[in-house]
This record gives sequence, C-alpha cells and structure tokens, in this order.
Amino acid sequence: MDFDRTAKIAAVRAAGGFSGFRVAKDNLRQWSWHERDAPDSTRIAAGQIVVAITKFAFTANNVSYARLGDQIAYWRFFPAEDNWGCIPVWGLGDVVGSRHPEVHEGERIYGYFPMATHLPMQPDGLRGTRFVDATAHRNVLPPTYNEYVLVNRDGSYERTHEDAHLVLRPLFSLSFFCSEFLKDARFFGARQIIISSASSKTALGLAFLLARIPTREFEIIGLTSGANADFVRRRGVYDRVVGYDAISSLSDAPAVFIDIAGDSKVQAAVHGRMGNALQHSARVGLTHWDAFAGAFGSAGAELPGPAPTLFFTPDHIIARRKEWGADLLRARLAEAWHGFLGYVGPWLVVEHSTGRDGLERIYRDVLDGRTAPEKAHVLSIGAS
Repeated sequence: MDFDRTAKIAAVRAAGGFSGFRVAKDNLRQWSWHERDAPDSTRIAAGQIVVAITKFAFTANNVSYARLGDQIAYWRFFPAEDNWGCIPVWGLGDVVGSRHPEVHEGERIYGYFPMATHLPMQPDGLRGTRFVDATAHRNVLPPTYNEYVLVNRDGSYERTHEDAHLVLRPLFSLSFFCSEFLKDARFFGARQIIISSASSKTALGLAFLLARIPTREFEIIGLTSGANADFVRRRGVYDRVVGYDAISSLSDAPAVFIDIAGDSKVQAAVHGRMGNALQHSARVGLTHWDAFAGAFGSAGAELPGPAPTLFFTPDHIIARRKEWGADLLRARLAEAWHGFLGYVGPWLVVEHSTGRDGLERIYRDVLDGRTAPEKAHVLSIGAS
C-alpha cells in the first residue's frame, strides 16, 4: 500500500465519527445529517470489515433511487430511522478495519454505498476480485446491488478513468442491457427508436450503442428540451432530435419508446401520437422525477397503444449472466464500455465537491435539474 493511501486511512481513523446524509422519504427536499461513533475493528463481529467511503458519484439516477425507494426497495439497503431514507450511490471506499481473513486493511472497494462516511460490511463468497455483502437485511434484496469489487486486485481497473467510472458505469450498464434487450427482440420490428431525456448519460449511452449496429433499419430519435437540443445534436448519436413540444411531428412508422425521463405528460404525448404504431414502451428512468405520477411499474392501461413495461436492469443482468456466463458478460460489457469512454472523453466534465456544504449544494442542483448535460459530480464527505 502506498504512503498516500496509508496517510488517508490514518486520517479517517483520526477523524473519529460517522456522518450520514439522509432525506425525508415523503419530501426529498428535506434532509438532515445523522451522527454517531464510527464503527471500527473493535466493535465489529468476526468476518466483518469497516469501509471508509472516500468518494461517490451523484446523478439524476440516484434521485430516481430515492423517488422509487419504497416501490423497488432502495430504502432497504441502508435503513434509517423513522421516515428518513439513505440514498444509495456508487462509490469507492477503503477498508479501515477488518476481522475478515481474506479482506485486508488498505484494500480499495467499488460498489453500492450510502451517502455517508463509513459502512460496516460482511464479505461473503469472495472469488478473485469480487464478493457480496452478506449483511443479514440485504440477503432478500436484488443481488446485483450487493456485489463489490476489490479494485486493487482487478488488473482491468483503470485508475485514470476512476471518476468517469463512478459517474457513468452504472448508467452505461443500463444502456448496455437495454440495447441487448432490444437486439434480442429484433427491435420489435420498429423503424424508429424514440428515447426521452436524450441529453442524459443513460440515453446517450443507449443511442451510442444503437448507432454502432451495422445495417440497422431504424432511426434513433432523441426527445429533449429546447435548452438541451443543441447539446444533443452535437453528440452525434441521434439521427433526429425532437423537442418535447414537437412530439406531434413524429411519423406513423412502427416505433419503440424508451422512456428515460419518466415525465407523465411526455409519456402521454408519445402514446397519444403513436397509438398502435408503438410496438413496445419501456419505463426505464426518472430523470424528470418530479413530473412523474403514479407507480413506476404500473401498467398504464389508460394510455393508447401497448401498456408501458418496467425495465429493471438487475433482472436483465441476472438473465444475461445465466445465458452468457459471468466471464463472457464481463468481456462484452467491458468492450462496449471502453468504446463509450472514448466517445464521452472529449466532452464530459467531472466536477468534485467535498464536505457537507458541497454535498448539499450538489444535491439541490441535481434535484432541481440544474446540472448541465456535459457535467457530472463526484462527491466526498470525508477523506478522498
């Protein structure tokens, strides 16, 4: 372990306390900080570790986790008291205490964390670079979110792309599995794939993958706001960019709707315009979280055309792992990921913020949709 990491771990230990950011489940604009003594190796059971969470990404995807916290059990990963919830994030942490024989102090971990300074964990099923957190309450939750990577043991991990990995990899995973789903379905015979929230990283990832398909027979259409239209056009992965106010201009050709915005009015407008020309409608995201009404997985039977179907990425990951095997899945995802990294490299700007004030400021900005589409945020409450 290098000197810098040793010094940082010592600094985390010296800082002493645990600090966690939590929000009111019924009002995402209300938040507070939870304080207690930080867990350490003298207060954990045999087989457990303590991780100091050093940095994590925060995007509209994390707001979606909060918006769907009760519907898809996101609040249950890191339980809080009363009506408070801990929003899950994808981040990195250092092992600062260990009573596990195979996971050692100083190791660096990537995975699903709370917006907090520390997390006690119970590694299980360690194979090579990966383990699952077998903490009792997590055993009944979607397993994809329980898997962690020991990045210092992973020869494919690229430290130079660490921030882009934090911000984009979870979003790109959704893009990748959605693309594979559409391929398997032969794109439902569609001649146009309509993607809402076209400026979002998830939408751009999906459009990037679809645009690479040789001899494709469909047009990729991005729906976006007027403010983001020029940005979306400059990204070069959509055949056509359509404003939300021009949905009526869509053609009658057979279509698939990939709804990443989750805006009920946009969804109704697309279904109303396309009707039975829609061959499939997928509910994928909630970038417009405050414009969504109803239950995310509900059938939407009141809409013209096919009822929207929930696209839940963890289910598709499990299915692909069974179909392809873990090694082939990782290889195909890695190949696609490196291509996407090359695409976003020239224009993605990652901004870093630290401390409580920085986190609260970015949380407000993301909640209110004030993050420019070319920007992304990496946060740190404590040492980084």
